[in-house]
Amino acid sequence: MSASNSKQIFSTDTELENISDKNIEYVKEFINTANSRLDAINSITNNSHAIAADAVTAMICENQDSFNSKLSIDTNKMSVCLRDGEIILRIVSYLLISDDASVLSKSCLKDLKNTYLALGVPLKNAIRVIELMRDATISDLKSTVNAMTGKKSFLPDLICNTEFQFQRIINLLK
Repeated sequence: MSASNSKQIFSTDTELENISDKNIEYVKEFINTANSRLDAINSITNNSHAIAADAVTAMICENQDSFNSKLSIDTNKMSVCLRDGEIILRIVSYLLISDDASVLSKSCLKDLKNTYLALGVPLKNAIRVIELMRDATISDLKSTVNAMTGKKSFLPDLICNTEFQFQRIINLLK
């Protein structure tokens, strides 16, 4: 064995000795709840069309006066928002599993603001749709997890992380 390999093994052994019982319990809890967390995230993906469609519809209802008085609803713009909503939900699902923020810079979402500006979609409306999707997603997570048997202690962290991931996307539009 070379000297560098033995140093690496020693370093790894030292790091293992420094792991506290609290960290071990966290890892055990993470592993024990993995399937439940994946089921909750799967629910987001399975319901992405309904969540996005409901959010776009709610945003239109909230702004009905401005739509009626200034312009008619352009169905092409709404279909783009709906498509983007589903993409956003899938990306949030991925972020909840991986916490790999690089997906935001690699995805089409980095240019979302420019796309909406070019289409004439008001950014405040796009942000509102994302906020509505966030709220619906959290509601979906709560109902999915509450219907599960077993430990549900991961739910507060999952909700907090969900809010954080949606905020990352909202920040791309600001």
